[in-house]
Amino acid sequence: MKLALKLLLRDWRSGELNILLFSIILATATITSISLFTSRLENSIGSEAAVFFAGDARIQSSQPFEPSWIEQAEQAQLRHSRAVSFRAMAFAGDKMQLSAVKAVSSTYPLKGELQVSQQAFGEATALRNGPAPGEVWLASRLFSGLQIQVGDTINIGEASFTVSQAIIREPDDTQSFFGVAPRALIHSDDVVKTGAVQTGSRVNYSLMLAGKEKDLEQYHLWLKEKLGEHANWAEAKTANQSIGSALQRAEKFLLLAGSLSVVLCGLAIALAARRYAQRHVAQVALLKTFGLNPRDIAQFYLIQLLIVGALCIAVGVAAGQLLQQVIITSLGDLMPKTLSAPSSSAYFVGVVSGLTSLIAFAAPPLFSLRLVPPIKILQQAAHSQLLAARSAFTIGFFAIVLLVYWFAQDLQLTGILFAASALCLLCVSLLSWLLIKFTQSLGPQFGPSLRLGIANLYRHRAFNVVQIMIFATLMMLMYILILVRTSIIDQWRDTLPDNAPNHFIFNIFNHELEETQQLFAASNIEAQPFYPMLRGRVIDINGTEVKDIVKNTESNMNYRRELNLTWATSLGEDNKVVAGSWHGESPPVTDDNLLEVSAEKEYAEGLKLEVGDTITFSVAGSTFPASLTSIRSVEWDSMNPNFFMVFNRPVLDNTATNWLTSAYLAPDQKLFINKLAQKFPTISIIEVDQMIGQLRRIIQQISQAIEFILILVLSSGTLVFVTCIQSTLDIRFHESAILRTLGAKRALVRNQLLVEYCTLGGLSGLIAAVGTETCLFFLQTYVFELGFQFHWSLWLTAIPLGVFSVGLVGWLSSRAVVNTPPLAILRNL
Repeated sequence: MKLALKLLLRDWRSGELNILLFSIILATATITSISLFTSRLENSIGSEAAVFFAGDARIQSSQPFEPSWIEQAEQAQLRHSRAVSFRAMAFAGDKMQLSAVKAVSSTYPLKGELQVSQQAFGEATALRNGPAPGEVWLASRLFSGLQIQVGDTINIGEASFTVSQAIIREPDDTQSFFGVAPRALIHSDDVVKTGAVQTGSRVNYSLMLAGKEKDLEQYHLWLKEKLGEHANWAEAKTANQSIGSALQRAEKFLLLAGSLSVVLCGLAIALAARRYAQRHVAQVALLKTFGLNPRDIAQFYLIQLLIVGALCIAVGVAAGQLLQQVIITSLGDLMPKTLSAPSSSAYFVGVVSGLTSLIAFAAPPLFSLRLVPPIKILQQAAHSQLLAARSAFTIGFFAIVLLVYWFAQDLQLTGILFAASALCLLCVSLLSWLLIKFTQSLGPQFGPSLRLGIANLYRHRAFNVVQIMIFATLMMLMYILILVRTSIIDQWRDTLPDNAPNHFIFNIFNHELEETQQLFAASNIEAQPFYPMLRGRVIDINGTEVKDIVKNTESNMNYRRELNLTWATSLGEDNKVVAGSWHGESPPVTDDNLLEVSAEKEYAEGLKLEVGDTITFSVAGSTFPASLTSIRSVEWDSMNPNFFMVFNRPVLDNTATNWLTSAYLAPDQKLFINKLAQKFPTISIIEVDQMIGQLRRIIQQISQAIEFILILVLSSGTLVFVTCIQSTLDIRFHESAILRTLGAKRALVRNQLLVEYCTLGGLSGLIAAVGTETCLFFLQTYVFELGFQFHWSLWLTAIPLGVFSVGLVGWLSSRAVVNTPPLAILRNL
């Protein structure tokens, strides 16, 4: 123990430990900072998503809730509010309108604000509470239909209410996105007075919850078995398709960046530990001549490793905490005003990653020293051939795979990264073989520097293959992150342009369609295509009832509820067929009565649908079959009208339909809403500017965050470059001494080294370009679900960058090889 500490201190003073220490600290700090930042950003974005949900989670049911559910929520220290939704006629004198009544408790909304005004479509005021008993707040378009003003009295069912506010926006209005009737908001104490809720009435009950994530998880665990088939649990982060899709994509960007850091830091530690072990072969041989056995040597280095590991991981976690705070401070206004605390597991990720890196990458080369025989002290040329190199590589490779998978929790992402790495290895092997052939064909027409450099590459071809692999992998990983930050995120941003639709207009009936389209055209407002829309549900698939298919699915009510159905012959711009063929392109069906339908990808996965299945739908009391001809991926955050199910032609000829579209309205065009509502009182309009703003903030936050993560990754990459090159310095010192002794000038040695490094860099750049483009193809297409774009800039810059970067770092690291006198080197042999 004492000797281990003494020699460890000596190594630290001499600088032998510098690269190894810095590698472990950087690895731990990088992973910790990314993990902490990702955790805080996800929690904060989740909190913002709760604003559009009026809470963190909600339970929806067609039956009243058990009292024990509310009691358990209170015991779990969760805030809660209740809502009862039903349809009823609103009367004002001889005028009447169908309204969607929502009766809320005094605590509604738990998150977000109600935007109200003292006049229809007026300037909004934010309130954190709903109406008092005896009051009703009405959607603006009800005012024109009932011909009333704020302060008037209306009747809903058997009860009279005073109209006290006009509703401009509800925090959770997108949860009832395609409701037919405009909103009437009352207090929950007034439900009984209306007499509208009777046995057999169609009523929806909601219990909204807010609190700590841990408390919500425990409550959900308690509730899961009690939900039954009539109730459904939903969370803010996943309930909204647009925000949920953006959050998932944002998380994948951050996890990709973090995974690349894991790989680079692992490489840096492995190379640093290998060099450290090489330089201690003589020390181990001496210790063995003094009587230490292999077990003593193993314990000796285990003590050193534990001390180094404990100190480096502690410093790395502290540095990671500081780094993530720097990232958050630098992002400034892009971050939420109240940033959530990170999950405790985020620190655990950093510690475990540091320990795993230490054990998997640093331990094998150090523990292999116990097998070094004393005779090695006399065989300096053999010092680089440490034992267990193959097993060390195997351990390191599987450790990186497990670390990346554990960090990302995404098998697809992990597979793509390592498939690209495997392609790099294949290219390295092929190009190394070609290099050998090239060296054999060299003739005297080449200068001595080029001949010596290429010959040296051939002489150490086994190790140079490893170096090319490391350089190529390093360049590939850095290129992936740079192009993710520039190309892929820009491509994601392009899916939400400045003129993205910010208003949804629906409940347009057949007789209003043509006049509505004319009104849009007259106002110079370009609307998205108008889609017909029906409410219906899937009731069975291939003769099996849906309730039996999804009975073990946590969100089974999502598949049993009513859907918005449409029909179209053209595929939407933000839809992509991933299985089958779009029915507009399909051959005609022999049975004229059989409909064709296309299903959204995630919905199809939940119902275990496959192309060719027969799906039975229920619409307006009628049932009919349809053949599934295609499955589509959908860009939910594009703000265009999209549907889970799209038929090839009208569903039922005699069924009333209404139409849906979306449009972008600039600030100076907002008055068009009033004009539209006044002309067509039954039309519904929902403004989604806030949601679009949040989606854009998510993209900007991820973009800026990846820039800072890129700095950390570049630091790791530079460290890998330097460590890899320094690991060959001992060999180069010996070769330089021999050449100089035989009369070679310093310029010849310098030029020979430059030829070696530049050739290694050029080959690495070429291989990196192949691996990067392949990896980006799968990332764009399958992980981020964006269209593939070829990256010309990658191919134009990869080889020159490889030549320049490897050549520069190699030259700067190898100056001592040229400048050290041959006699000084030979004395140390």
